[in-house]
Amino acid sequence: MQLSKVTGFIRVGIWGKQGEGPHNNWSFELEQGHKLHKITIDHGDDVIYSLMFTTKCGDIFHTSNKVGGWNGGQTVSEVTFEIDEEIIGIKGSVGTRGGHTIISSLSFETNKWTHGPFGRASDAHVFSIPWDKGSLVGFYGIAGDYIDGIGVYVKAHEENMRIGTWGRSDPGGSQNIWSFKLERKHHLKKITVDHGDLIYSLMFTTQYQGLTHNYKKIGGWNGGDKVSEVIFDWDEEIIAISGTVALSRGPYAGYTIISSLSFVTNKKTHGPFGSVRGKPFMVPWDDGSFDGFYGLCGYYLDSIGVCLKATSWDI
Repeated sequence: MQLSKVTGFIRVGIWGKQGEGPHNNWSFELEQGHKLHKITIDHGDDVIYSLMFTTKCGDIFHTSNKVGGWNGGQTVSEVTFEIDEEIIGIKGSVGTRGGHTIISSLSFETNKWTHGPFGRASDAHVFSIPWDKGSLVGFYGIAGDYIDGIGVYVKAHEENMRIGTWGRSDPGGSQNIWSFKLERKHHLKKITVDHGDLIYSLMFTTQYQGLTHNYKKIGGWNGGDKVSEVIFDWDEEIIAISGTVALSRGPYAGYTIISSLSFVTNKKTHGPFGSVRGKPFMVPWDDGSFDGFYGLCGYYLDSIGVCLKATSWDI
């Protein structure tokens, strides 16, 4: 496959197998003026064998080559989208078959309903990726006998788009909404994490031309047992976050909160901070895409999502 530089899209993922030979890489992109009309899923009890995409432009339909499926499954399902229906998130799980990492289940969330799950969900390694202020423009990943890994191409409607959130979904009042945006040419120098049995608060410090700026603390109407500082090198940037969502314990028990959080960079993993318990989440992205965080907070850090911007990458 010839390499070409692509701009304007944001790549989120991959979930599942992380690397393979170039002949196992696959990619599907919506062409300009085309709408995703149908996804054909060949699946079994615990694995996604293959995917095939059908698009529509005017009255003309175009069906892509089948991705994966060197083997065949027990069931072929078709997801046909209505004219005003669009995908706003995907869910799935990662499993193993014959010692190989595979996508064991997959669901497509739209602005109308959820299609799936296809395959069988595994509680151990699940992923759930909703997005906002952007639209799906394709999928990519790794495939052989099965769909081994999957990610999404998305396009921001504005300067950036939001992926997430994970944690509490009820917005509450405006005082509970938080966001941090990395200003242009600023470097994220430090994240201060107040934590204990959960994540109490976050505080961000940026650097620009030798000057530092400390942002207002997010969350932490209560304080934790420990304050940790994540200090990033000048050439270090965040390329993923992972964590867990659980219910708070103690005097303010029963609230949905972020119980643990890790920051993955191009150099290392910082964390986990807090207590690793509850439902896990993880979202990776390309170098250069990170643009900030957002979510909900109160006594604790209730939810978190990530803001991503378009970058350039090879396909």
